[in-house]
Amino acid sequence: MKKKKYKLYLLFFFVFAILGYCREYFFVHLNNILYIRYYNRPSDLPVPEIMRIFLNQSYATLYYSKYIYTVLWTSLFLLAGFLAIKKISAHKGLIRLFFYSYGVLIFLSALSMLYAYFIRQDLQNSEYTLSRWLMGIAQSPIICLLLLASENLYQKSQQP
Repeated sequence: MKKKKYKLYLLFFFVFAILGYCREYFFVHLNNILYIRYYNRPSDLPVPEIMRIFLNQSYATLYYSKYIYTVLWTSLFLLAGFLAIKKISAHKGLIRLFFYSYGVLIFLSALSMLYAYFIRQDLQNSEYTLSRWLMGIAQSPIICLLLLASENLYQKSQQP
């Protein structure tokens, strides 16, 4: 049983590593294309062939599409985390806690953005930075790993 659990940990570690790499690759190059479109000049970072399709888009289209891509990547990490906890954990209450954690992160991120937009009328302040930081957590395996680690600590604390 332990050997199977270690294989699952390894599998999900690999899945999160691939997701994280692809997410970072995508956003680095999308931001580079935004730079090219905004300043109307080439950058030092070459645009990979797979990202060239975005060169035909306007700056505004690319900028606002980042919100859609953020939702997409957050959903992928949410799905991967859910599957990891479902397959690895024996404690089913962790799944509910996992979804609550994501809900809180997304709620606080949205609240921060709404405050920055409607109250401060500036999306470049600390509220925007807070929102991006919270979404960075949602687009990572941190919540999943913390919950899986806490399950192991809880089980050890219950042993005499």
